[in-house]
Amino acid sequence: MEPILQRLPLSKDLSYIYERYESPFFETPWHYHDEFEIVLCDGGFGKKVIGNHTSEYKEGDLILIGSKLPHWFRADETFYTHAAFPRPASIVIQFRSDSFGESFFDLVEMTPVRSLLEKAKFGLEFKGYAKELINKIIKENIHKSSLEKFLSLFEILQLMAESKEHQTLSEIGMEGISKKDSDRMSIIFDQILKNFKEPVSVEDLAQKVNLTKAAFCRYFKARTQKTFVEYLMQVRINHACKLLKETDLSVLEICYESGFNNLSNFNRQFLKLTKQNPKAFRKNQHTSVSTNS
Repeated sequence: MEPILQRLPLSKDLSYIYERYESPFFETPWHYHDEFEIVLCDGGFGKKVIGNHTSEYKEGDLILIGSKLPHWFRADETFYTHAAFPRPASIVIQFRSDSFGESFFDLVEMTPVRSLLEKAKFGLEFKGYAKELINKIIKENIHKSSLEKFLSLFEILQLMAESKEHQTLSEIGMEGISKKDSDRMSIIFDQILKNFKEPVSVEDLAQKVNLTKAAFCRYFKARTQKTFVEYLMQVRINHACKLLKETDLSVLEICYESGFNNLSNFNRQFLKLTKQNPKAFRKNQHTSVSTNS
């Protein structure tokens, strides 16, 4: 099957892309491309799918996506149903491993960056001081000349390579997908992310992508290395974490708001995925905020 390579508009006069994009929502489905991609979320919020990882994204998040790693940023439902403002936006830097010469990253001076790009095949999200410093550099250079952007890219890669404040996203390095897979997985992810608060029927999902229930379960596991139930639990618990951090809702209210129908199952799944119970998670988040204030 023909690979669904997103052909990026790399000009013959430029070896990289360094642009800001704004849209009512992100239209690009689950896809991949040869280029490495640095994404600074510059407005809006929603959910991101990086390889077999799904979690929330918000303004200020900074992510490095490896070559051929499938990904998708889906704006929150608010942006699809209302004239929300400000609109979702991102600053994107894209470059290929050979953008600066066939053996450029093989230079001994580039060893730390080469190691960074190798780890990027799983997707990396940056945190803390490193993220704030890199975001500042990206925003300061967005309207500068091509040469200044070019030089800032190497400063960004150096800071990323030196940073210890990052986390790996995908559990597996997924290299490429077919067009058929892209279409199917986009439908599946879209349905899960829109409906995870309600009972999600595997039979209905399978029917939407023209598979039997058994074939759907095998297909989903082969593409994500997770069972459908494991993936759904990840989406629900990630949403619960967001509510615990950002709202004063009770644990019981968050349980139901996240798609669970009983508290004991919610607590069990939350502990399984986060290694702590919801109350401890909320307390640790508040403690972290107080410490950093």
